[in-house]
Amino acid sequence: MAEVGAVARAGLAAAVAWQLAVAVTDEPAPVLAPLTALISVRVSVHTSIRSAIERSAAVVVGVLVALAIGNALGLNAWTVGILTSGSLAVALLVFRLPRPAATQIPVSALVVMSALAAGEEGYARERVIETVLGAAVGVVVSVVLPASRVRDSRQTLRRLATVLGEELDAMGAGVAGQWSTTDTAEWRHTARLTRQRLVEETTTAIADGRAAAAWNVRDRPYMAELGRYEDVLPRLERTAIGVWAIARGLEDHAQLAGGEPEAMPSMGALLASLADLVRVFAAAVLGEQAPGAIADGVNVVLERRAPCADAAHQEAQLGVQKLEWMTYTALLVQVDRIVADLRQPLP
Repeated sequence: MAEVGAVARAGLAAAVAWQLAVAVTDEPAPVLAPLTALISVRVSVHTSIRSAIERSAAVVVGVLVALAIGNALGLNAWTVGILTSGSLAVALLVFRLPRPAATQIPVSALVVMSALAAGEEGYARERVIETVLGAAVGVVVSVVLPASRVRDSRQTLRRLATVLGEELDAMGAGVAGQWSTTDTAEWRHTARLTRQRLVEETTTAIADGRAAAAWNVRDRPYMAELGRYEDVLPRLERTAIGVWAIARGLEDHAQLAGGEPEAMPSMGALLASLADLVRVFAAAVLGEQAPGAIADGVNVVLERRAPCADAAHQEAQLGVQKLEWMTYTALLVQVDRIVADLRQPLP
């Protein structure tokens, strides 16, 4: 649904920008106006305004550069190379513009210089007008029809918790039966991707949603909700790190056992209950379950932890290879850390 709204807003902005440019300028095909409007229409109003200013400024600077040197220099390989590299260096190093906006300066300068060489003296002015019109239309559409980022924030937070739960479920089901280093390598790889990529995507989505809400009338009532997501996100990030550490610990355990360790049904049940706790925690944060459900989930994890702790103690007493039972104990430490984080009261 959000994608449909984005497409509709982009189409509206492009059509309005074209019509305005046709009415204001003498250009029969003012394609620059809808292109700039398309670029300026963003999900965030703040981002839309910033993009519009950067694009307009870049075009104006490019036009001024072309007018300043257009009559003195002709278009050839040397002037094109010097103009492109020089203007791009100034845009990136002096004005510190983002690369998409910085590229607009040499593009505008080259287009205008080619138009001047062809005798089109009024093209520079028309290009500036088209750009400003398109940028203005993009900003207006973003302000009048702002897109909501609340749903995106909710979805990414839910997806992160869902993936973490699925990873714990997979490890729990695996260690409860026959498993090997082939399985643990896959678990560790998946957990690493979640820790690195999915956590970053969730962080970006929630931060963008919080920033957009300050400019978006539709999202402003959800500022407290977005703030809650931002507050609990570090817990889920640490949970993702803990899940990766559990996967790595299982791989170490499997290698010490010769590649094909014995089944650990108690550990499998513990990891399954931890997966349920992660899902319950996310549901409570999203308002889909009462916060009291977290305490119930914690109790289940603690109940299933007891036999695992007893097993580790027995292995130590029986003189099982030291590194093996220490690795097993390290798994329980990671579970304890995740539980301690998730059981804290919600903001």
